[in-house]
Amino acid sequence: MTIRLITAYFCFAAGLTLNTASWGNTAGVFPPVVDEGHRSMQYRITIDPDFGAWGTRLHYQQSLDGNMMLRGIIHGSENALGHSTLDFAQAELFWDLSDDSNKFRHGFRFDARVQNRSKPSLFSANYGALYQFNDAWYGRVALLNTRAFGGGADNDIRLQARALIGFRATSALNLNVEHYSQLGKLGHIAAWNKQRHQFGPSFNWRVDLQWVVSGGILSSLNDGSPNSVYRFWVTRSL
Repeated sequence: MTIRLITAYFCFAAGLTLNTASWGNTAGVFPPVVDEGHRSMQYRITIDPDFGAWGTRLHYQQSLDGNMMLRGIIHGSENALGHSTLDFAQAELFWDLSDDSNKFRHGFRFDARVQNRSKPSLFSANYGALYQFNDAWYGRVALLNTRAFGGGADNDIRLQARALIGFRATSALNLNVEHYSQLGKLGHIAAWNKQRHQFGPSFNWRVDLQWVVSGGILSSLNDGSPNSVYRFWVTRSL
């Protein structure tokens, strides 16, 4: 039943996504929710079928209490020429500001990233919100503000926005539509054709109490990103 629902959803949603010229996006619309006692690992991979390039990342995350959680990330990629590289290491701190019973949940995520190849380090202060419309429908938004530090860094703060609308189809399966955008610099938002926008369907399938499988397709909404990319995540609770 779950496999049939996923297949039918993607056949329908594929007709709604645009296939114009996406960057290798391994990001997510993070939920501002921390569960006490949570500990998990996650593997993500994104594939650009037009060029054979891919990006991949490995997470470990663990809650400190019912409000704070730490996450560590290692990210690597391979370009269209077959050159593989370790892109960055990142530490994240989640801060849940809401009660578990609230329909509206919100919080912050603070990121510190060290990049390779003499690129500047990055720090982000991000805000996320979730609203549970009813037992089936929910929405999430995330606003990201990033500044570079170190050699070659500018003084600009760069903005991103992300959004997700989800539907709980069964007790184990969620079907979503996601949007990602890179808007440009604070105080100087880029023109539409200079921004990056991606949109597409995704799913989350809880296989059992320990394993969750997620997948999706993102397509570009303008010429600032590549064509459709395929995304696959596996999460295991520890």
